[in-house]
Amino acid sequence: MTATTLDHRPFEAIPTWVGTRLRPVVEGAADELLGELLGRTDGPPGDAPPRPGSPHAERLRDGIVAGLAHFCDLLENPGTGWGRVASFYRAAGRQLARDGRDPIESHQTLRRSALAAWRGITSLADELDLDHDTLLRVVEAQFSYLDAVSAVVAEGYRAECGDAARDERLRRARLLALLLADPVGDQGTIETLATQARWPLPSTVAAVAVAPRPGQVGRDDTGTFRPPLAVPDELLADQGMPEPSLLLPDPEAPGRAALLDPLTQDWIVAVGPTVPLPRARESLRWARDTLVLARRGAFPVDRPVRSADHLPSLVVFRAGELIDDAATTRLAPLSGLAPAQRDRLTETLQALLEHNFNAAQASRRLRVHPQTVRYRLRQLEDLFGDDLRDPRRCLEMELILHARYATSDSAPAEVEHAVP
Repeated sequence: MTATTLDHRPFEAIPTWVGTRLRPVVEGAADELLGELLGRTDGPPGDAPPRPGSPHAERLRDGIVAGLAHFCDLLENPGTGWGRVASFYRAAGRQLARDGRDPIESHQTLRRSALAAWRGITSLADELDLDHDTLLRVVEAQFSYLDAVSAVVAEGYRAECGDAARDERLRRARLLALLLADPVGDQGTIETLATQARWPLPSTVAAVAVAPRPGQVGRDDTGTFRPPLAVPDELLADQGMPEPSLLLPDPEAPGRAALLDPLTQDWIVAVGPTVPLPRARESLRWARDTLVLARRGAFPVDRPVRSADHLPSLVVFRAGELIDDAATTRLAPLSGLAPAQRDRLTETLQALLEHNFNAAQASRRLRVHPQTVRYRLRQLEDLFGDDLRDPRRCLEMELILHARYATSDSAPAEVEHAVP
């Protein structure tokens, strides 16, 4: 960031003794102006004067005095005085941000200091033998001073806000890591961090796993880039990871789930089950499994994908090797068929199992004629025999078929041509 500079030329055109002679009247000029401000009754609504003796009144007087003293410093030493003045007001800007006050408060004090300085100089004009041209240069110097100091205050304010935002992000990332640790981090540390991060600890959470949508990740001159993740303040997030994790507090609260909807424009969003806060890690495991399947195309991703809506697929996904071994035996009758026929009968078998062997419902799922489904069902009965009448065998085959689509790189076809 480029440091703000002061235009020294107006100060250099003013005799240095003006500042020296003005300094003794600083306190009196500040008191006079403060007295006028405290007695004012015609100010705009919402801008009532401070009470005499109040902290606000003392702070206002101190600000006016500081502004006058710094202006005198620059009149006396225009070449080297600005560094000290700039440091003072940059720190003042940071303090405004820490106190939650508006920078306009500092700008108002500076204007009042300029007014007090002008009154002090004009009251001494005759005594100091200041001509009209010198007074004009004083006015020009005041404008230069106000512009530069206001800019420095704003710099300090922005820097403090940026540091505060960065610190809060780091605290939230640390808090998330403790909540997702195995075992969960120290409760006292968690409570302290939650207070510092301004994230009230909820009783229940749902973990969220996200990944950029295809086409949203690429490379430029700076390396790999990804879309921005605009996370609402209600969510706890660590955005430093390539595929960030989040915690959604009290997921069942009204309107809470809708907080995730805007993220789906650039991200695939998978939501784990609602669990008590100490079990957040379990919810994240389910969310990550859901994200893996969603990225393979197993589920629509135009909205957040909730693991609770896809339990069969997730269960068989976790049972990977066991399911593969069972498939070798349970689906053996299909192994001797030509690939195209095997695929058609496999999809038909899954549709029939999901719809309790109702040919009409299965045909709507496959988008073929019911007669086509009945024809394939006869083929399946010839291949599997009594296994199709055994509820336990049917359940096993349905789980195996779900697993095959869950662990493959593409979802089952939604539309099929009417080919026997």
